[in-house]
This record gives sequence, C-alpha cells and structure tokens, in this order.
Amino acid sequence: MQYSFPLSVVSLFMVGDNTQQNVQLLILLLVITLAVALISRPLRLPYTLVLVVVGLIIGVSPLLPDVHLNPDVVLFLFLPALLFEGAWNVDVKQLTANWLIVLLLALPGLLISVFIVAALLHWTLGLSWLLVLLLGAMISPTDPIAVLALLRQMGLSDRLRTIVEGESLFNDGVGAAIFELVLGMLLLSLKGTGGAPAPALWITLLQVFWLMLGGLALGVGVGILVTRLVRLLDDHLIEMTVTVSVAYGVYLLATFLHTSGLLAVVGAGLVLGSYGRRTGFSDRAREASHDVWEFISYVANSLLFLFLGIQIGESHLFQALAAIGLALAGVVIGRAAMIYLLVPLHDACARRTARSMTASSSALFSHPEPLPRRWRPILLLSGLRGALSVALVLSLPITLPDRSLLESIVYGVVLVTLLGQGIGLRVLLPRWSKGENETPS
Repeated sequence: MQYSFPLSVVSLFMVGDNTQQNVQLLILLLVITLAVALISRPLRLPYTLVLVVVGLIIGVSPLLPDVHLNPDVVLFLFLPALLFEGAWNVDVKQLTANWLIVLLLALPGLLISVFIVAALLHWTLGLSWLLVLLLGAMISPTDPIAVLALLRQMGLSDRLRTIVEGESLFNDGVGAAIFELVLGMLLLSLKGTGGAPAPALWITLLQVFWLMLGGLALGVGVGILVTRLVRLLDDHLIEMTVTVSVAYGVYLLATFLHTSGLLAVVGAGLVLGSYGRRTGFSDRAREASHDVWEFISYVANSLLFLFLGIQIGESHLFQALAAIGLALAGVVIGRAAMIYLLVPLHDACARRTARSMTASSSALFSHPEPLPRRWRPILLLSGLRGALSVALVLSLPITLPDRSLLESIVYGVVLVTLLGQGIGLRVLLPRWSKGENETPS
C-alpha cells in the first residue's frame, strides 16, 4: 500500500492552495484547542473528548467549510509522533512485568475482535469476507488517550495504565498490518489474477510474519544502533533532533521495506526511551526529552481529535445507522470476548507460573501476576477507537466497492466509543476506584 508523503503541516486540511489562508486556519484551530483545554479542566473531562464534541459542532455547521482530514498526514505525521512518545515514556519495567497480558490483548485479542466483527457483518449484511475482515482490522485497534487521562485523574494504578497503553501501542501496529494484508488480497481479487498462479502458502505466511514482526525487529535494531552512536554526542539539541529523526525515519524505512511502520516506531521508542535515555543521552538531553515529547504529543493529540470531530460531523451517518449498530455490537462483543476469555487465561497462567518459577528466573521478563477482577470492566470500556481507524478508512481507494458504507461505519463506531464509553468511564471510574487496593483474584 503506497502513500504520498505530505510536504507540510498545513496539508492536514484542504481548503485550497492559498498558503496564507491555510496558516491562518492552523493558528485558529490551535487557539480553539487551547480554549477547549481550559474549558475541559473545570468539567473534569479529558480534553480530547471535549475536542471531539467541538469538532462535531464545527463539522455540522458552516463555520469552517471544506476542511477535511488528510489520511497521509495522520499516518505520516501524527501517529509516528504519538506512538513514539507513548513508547518513549512508558514504564518499561511495568511493561515487561505485564508482558503476557499485553501480548494476549494486542495479538490474539485483536484477532478475536476482528473475526467477531467480520462474522457478524458477513452474516447480517452479506458483505464479502475480505471486505468485513478489512473493516474489522480498521475498527479493532484501540486509542487509549482519553482513557489514560481519566485513569490519571482518578489516581488509578500505574500497572493498569501500562496495560491499557501497552495494548494500544502494539495493537495499532498489528491492526495496520492486518489491514494492509487484507486490502492487498481484496484488491487482487477485484482485479483478478489474470491466470497467474496464487502465491504459495509459505510465501503468504512469510509475508504475514514479516508484517507482524519485521517492523518491531527493525525498530529495536535501529534503537540500539542509534543509542550507540548518540554516545558520541554531547549536545542536547542534536540529541533531541536525533529522537525526532528516528521517530519518522524508522517509519519511512519500515514502509519502504513493506513491513509495519507503526510497530517499528514502537520498537525504536521503547529502546531509546529506556536503554538509550539511560546509557546514551547526556544529562541535559535526558531532562529535556520528557517536556519536548510531551509537548509534541499534546499538540498532535489536540489537532487530531479536533479534526476527528470535524470529519465525523461532515459525514452522513444517518444513512448507515443499521450497519453502524451491527458493527458496534460486533466491537462490544469482541471486546467482551477478549477481556473475559484472555484475562482469566492470563490469571490462570500467572498462578501456575508462580508455583513453578524459582528465584533464579529471568529478571527481564518476570513472572506475571493475576489482575484484580475489578479491572475487567475498566479494560472492557477502555476499548475506545480513534485516529488510526479514521486514517485507515480514509486511505482506502476511491474505487473500492462499498467504500462509503465502510467510511460511515468507521465514523459511527469511533464517535460512539469515544463519547459513549469515554463518558461512561468518567461516570463509573470513581465507583470502581474505591476497590483499587483489593487483592488480585
């Protein structure tokens, strides 16, 4: 799947060729995001949710006509920055301590969700299997930004936040890889093979393996190499420039090598944020890195959620309400299945492992510990969908059959999960947080 790399930040919206007008609009949108951030504080709501609502108002009104989200900018400008920042600042000790539950949710959990969504829509709407699998890949990856803000407000466990963030870091890359694989198969089936033989099974499996693991391995390798090189530097500005270059450079390199750019960014961010920051960066660069990447993430998230609201507000969701309802049912059932099947499986493995492991076991990946039962409904409601889903559906070829239906379904699912589950979490979390200190069972 090929994308054209955007030449400027102002290309994230399309209002014409007037550069001055585009710059003025960008400044106006930044002012709007600032006002929303100030308003959301007394409401004690994540500013991202309020941004979506404001974006919806702008989208359904004539205030800013012909403003559209550019999928290339989301995929090449926003997502690498957000994923790198998340990986850079994630608590690696917590992540490795909870590696099993993160792995279960991000890989088999995502596959469960994709297939449940696909099966439900295939049996009810009669869409082809490749088309519904493509849709499942678009609406199954989660967006934890709003959830993490709520968890911080409620003072909930760092471990719970790490699990939610770790799942999203990895399932974004896995979901995008499945999307690319299924889209390629769908386009090939639509064009016809022209009598050419189908690829051998081992070639297909190798492609899947490379898409799933190649990007992560590439990102880890680049992170280790850059860490060794950056030891030769002692200039915090150059060192911070290196991190930005790696965040975008490894994504482009992975895309060129036909593997997952998002997983490559996660791998590089994890290595540089833990091993690199500790052993390769100067003291001043280490101190500045947190603030720099926090600011980049804040601006990217603010613009992205505002544009999500605008894009959804300009769409015609009422024409596909039945399909949106079925897709939402699939998303909820898939999320419930993965949580209430895989979390008990994790807890059973954790109890069995605890009895068999000795003190001499590896310190890098410690044995897993069971999760408190009270966390299960929180994990269930934390499956909000967001930027990646919208970027993927916007990147679909215009000539793809049922593209407008897929677009409406994705917008509807993103809107309901962001607002419905986000507000639901805000209401229910204070009650659930009372049991935060209960013993895992």
